[in-house]
Amino acid sequence: MKTKILTMVMGVLLGVGTITQAYAQNSGNGQDTMTRQEKRAMKKKQREAANMAQFEQAKQALENGDWVLEANRLYTKWGRLINVSDQTNFVSLENNTAYMQLAFNGYTGPNGLGGITLKGKPTQIKMTEDKNGNITYQMSVIGNALTADITVRLSKGNNFADAEVSAATTSARLRFAGQLVPLDQSTTYRSGMDF
Repeated sequence: MKTKILTMVMGVLLGVGTITQAYAQNSGNGQDTMTRQEKRAMKKKQREAANMAQFEQAKQALENGDWVLEANRLYTKWGRLINVSDQTNFVSLENNTAYMQLAFNGYTGPNGLGGITLKGKPTQIKMTEDKNGNITYQMSVIGNALTADITVRLSKGNNFADAEVSAATTSARLRFAGQLVPLDQSTTYRSGMDF
């Protein structure tokens, strides 16, 4: 399945390269015959094709059950925005184990990174797609220190997603926002001290 996605991405990129090369060959004596609007339209199509390839890759990662949402923003239940590092703040599903890690620079915490790393077993995993192609991925996670419902929302057209973590025992709620990538492409660092 990964080879199908890679083949699709390569096909899109080769197609865009061919279009670009055709425009370059049609320019004649070196002068640019493309208008400003044509250049913008071509760049927009290239950007949309790359974003759509990232969306398909993220969707496939959700289906495979090996994914990481690398969060660069956190939102509290009151809507307060906190900018964080996407290398140490994430929600992930790896080998049928869910992880949630928070790390704040300049603070101390049980995970040694200035926060906490929690893990648990996912249950009741459900993935749905609406009529517009947006993906909703839901699961309940049960662990030693984590009992929560996690809802991941991936909008069609790119790999930017958010994951809302709602604690089952309290009214605590936290939303992670960032890029959703396959596990093997992730740049996150997970602390070895998890609960």
